[in-house]
Amino acid sequence: MRTFKDAAPTARPIPKSIQRAPQNWTADEFFAENNGLPHRIELADGMLGPFDDDGIRTLLANWGVDRVIALTGAEIWREALAAFETRAPQNENL
Repeated sequence: MRTFKDAAPTARPIPKSIQRAPQNWTADEFFAENNGLPHRIELADGMLGPFDDDGIRTLLANWGVDRVIALTGAEIWREALAAFETRAPQNENL
């Protein structure tokens, strides 16, 4: 089984933007130290993580926006966009 210790020294940079289509990873990119993901994922206070903004961006880029919307439904995204456009987010962890 591969682990983070077996990682290649370089990896794809953490995505600056998230595209509609998934951005596939190689095994070396997934196991690299600087891929934006935590080395282990835990459940704390009912949330999986820890994921900082880079980790969330990496996951969303890998999944692609179309897939996320297909899984959750478009209406929740319309509601979130409408709320976002009428106010600045109060919680930086959103």
